[in-house]
Amino acid sequence: MVDNVKLGQVASVNYGYTESASSEAIGPKFLRITDIQEGNVDWTAVPYCEINQRDFDKHKLEASDIVFARTGATTGKSFLVREPPASVPASYLIRLRITDEKLMPEYVALFFQTSTYWESIKQGSSGSAQGGFNASKLKEIEIPLHPLEEQKRIVAVLDQAFAALDRARANAEANLADADELTTQLLESELGAAELGELEPVGPHIDLLTGFAFKSRGYTDKESDIRLIRGDNIVQGDFRWDGVKRWPASDRATYAKYELQKDDVLVAMDRTWVSAGIKFAIVDEEALPSLLVQRVARLRPKAGLLPRFLGFWIGSPLFERYVLDIQTGLGVPHVSGGQLNAFEIRLPSTDTQKKIVERLNQKLSAVEKLKQSYRKQIADLESLRRSLLAEAFSGRLV
Repeated sequence: MVDNVKLGQVASVNYGYTESASSEAIGPKFLRITDIQEGNVDWTAVPYCEINQRDFDKHKLEASDIVFARTGATTGKSFLVREPPASVPASYLIRLRITDEKLMPEYVALFFQTSTYWESIKQGSSGSAQGGFNASKLKEIEIPLHPLEEQKRIVAVLDQAFAALDRARANAEANLADADELTTQLLESELGAAELGELEPVGPHIDLLTGFAFKSRGYTDKESDIRLIRGDNIVQGDFRWDGVKRWPASDRATYAKYELQKDDVLVAMDRTWVSAGIKFAIVDEEALPSLLVQRVARLRPKAGLLPRFLGFWIGSPLFERYVLDIQTGLGVPHVSGGQLNAFEIRLPSTDTQKKIVERLNQKLSAVEKLKQSYRKQIADLESLRRSLLAEAFSGRLV
């Protein structure tokens, strides 16, 4: 039976130093939460801070310290310091220094990756507006205290296993990136061919409508009411229905102008582009009935333009580059209806459009299967990592 021990009994826990960061070498390095990325720190990119000798001696980082993010979206993220330059942690970090010789810092750092640890962070952060986790709560976290020799074995086994898992994950992520690039190449190759005709504004070939400003006080959650399509409901080529708002079905006829039809192409006008790609979707039967909300544009193809052909253009890197060039707004980047109308496409005959759509459907479907297999590999590797951690700290690691 392994006894648990509270971190406050085996470690000193101190808040970081409060000061402004500087790009000038006016003192030691000033480690911030944002400097910790993917379990690593690029010390050459870490800024400096001004600090007197007394405060530096109190806050300085040493090898085997563990720093812990105590607030914001990254609450709970930790980093084992190995060979730091002269440095201090910033105020939104907590420095944990192991004081008990019967406990390895490397062992504690691995515990900070377990599901048990993250559940403690979740519970301790609940009810806090900032999702924070203070030093007092960190001291109360319990960790299984295996004998020192077993800790050494756990660290050695997991380090070796995780190195292999990291290599496998890197390969899977590289393959996924290659598949994404293949998608880009296929779309550009099919849509960018000069023989498809000259580039021309899409505006004359679509009926563009922006949504209505439905008042939030009229929203309902009744399944029998009609869904409202907002920008939040649109992702990359699909819809996201969690958190969908509805409007009374009894009032549906009043907003008939804004009712969507199958094959309408929708584009989010605010944050049109995010890191995952363009926020657009093509309306299918499952999305109906729905009403169009403000800051979402409906592009309804006219005769001569196939909806799926238009959808491929809107989901292509050609449209993505166009949006990145023209979107405006410092707070919330957005595009206008006029800018959407001005986007240029090549418009061949409908027969040619059908052939292109068929080819792209077939090729992109095959690529998507590859992507799904790589995503599954990554998920399986992460699941294996969690399983190994659970076995290690429960005493079942073989």
